[in-house]
Amino acid sequence: MTAWSALLAAVGVRQISMREVRAEAFFLGNRHKGQIVEGARKELRAPGIDPDRAALLRAVIRTAPAHAEGPPS
Repeated sequence: MTAWSALLAAVGVRQISMREVRAEAFFLGNRHKGQIVEGARKELRAPGIDPDRAALLRAVIRTAPAHAEGPPS
């Protein structure tokens, strides 16, 4: 762990790797029939979501390409 990572961890900030984001996007696509961004938004609205999981879902939304959102509803 780098000094920067240790400082962020001490403050309560968790760094999320692109590997984690890609893996979560893959699983969201499977759970939500290819609707990665919409699936992440639905899961963010769930009550009692873990803060680390919420940060990961927000990272997926932030990094998803525009075409990953699917057709407008």
